[in-house]
Amino acid sequence: MMMKIKVLLATLFLSVSTYAVNLRANCWVNGGVNAVCEACNFSYHRPIFCSMQVRGVSSRGFWFNGMQSGVVYPGQCINGYVYANNPYIDPLVHATANTQCQF
Repeated sequence: MMMKIKVLLATLFLSVSTYAVNLRANCWVNGGVNAVCEACNFSYHRPIFCSMQVRGVSSRGFWFNGMQSGVVYPGQCINGYVYANNPYIDPLVHATANTQCQF
């Protein structure tokens, strides 16, 4: 009896486990003022919950961080942003993003 309960609990935990994936993000710097990063759900046919961490670097080497999270439906995208503190003196020159998603 105890063995059946253990097997039942193990099956239950395995059936509700989440599957994690990383989506590739594309980033654009807009005139040194801000950067936009976008990751899209074109590969999966169901909604996924994603967290995106965006990092931008200025011409003087300062890092700016942004975060975005939410449900991304099939064919839709999630966008994240970072902004320069003073784009006229120290503009953004590069941005990158890491997007982790779960089913």
